[in-house]
Amino acid sequence: MELELAIKTRRSVRKFKNQPVGRELIEKLTDLANYAPSACNVQGWKFIVVDKQELKDQIVDNGGSILIKNAPVGILVIYDKRTKNLIYQDHIQSGSAAIQNLSLGAADLGLGSCWLCHLPTPKKLRKIFKIPAYYQPIAFIMLGYPETGTKTVPRKYDLKQIMSYNRFSDDWPKEKINPIILLVKRILVKIYYLTPRFIKKILFNNLLDKKFVKKFDN
Repeated sequence: MELELAIKTRRSVRKFKNQPVGRELIEKLTDLANYAPSACNVQGWKFIVVDKQELKDQIVDNGGSILIKNAPVGILVIYDKRTKNLIYQDHIQSGSAAIQNLSLGAADLGLGSCWLCHLPTPKKLRKIFKIPAYYQPIAFIMLGYPETGTKTVPRKYDLKQIMSYNRFSDDWPKEKINPIILLVKRILVKIYYLTPRFIKKILFNNLLDKKFVKKFDN
């Protein structure tokens, strides 16, 4: 697949066939991720392949997206956060670059992927996977063969509405975000993360998925 086609046709996939993904494909994707740019060429990423159901269940039970349970395999991307540039969080940028390579590679190989940050707290993930404290969990990437063909998702804005030369454009569309509603949502998310695991498992996960999690066609 040509690069431009892969970029423009890649879609997040949340519904997968009950079909395992071969280790050779997982290793090929991880190798592509390893060739991403990184700040100061540190290459501080690590990739934890998660194919055991009990581990996927632990992620969900501790606050992760319920979608993770049904993904054939996932890759938890972590990055060494011992950077001098905390202002721009370059460890997160570098880990994200690796994830983009991985996602485009998956599209090229006929796999579906979904970049998830609906996860347990970093502290919980470190405990589950025995991750040293100086590694920052970046995201969990679900992988599998798409259950159905992916649907096109149009871009919100055309090029003129997102690009300018040399200065911020006053003509760009203004995003309407209510600061009070945003604050309330942030507080609710904080409360959710502080909620004990057994309450998340019994009450919140299914309820949140049905009532509050945004639904997508793919």
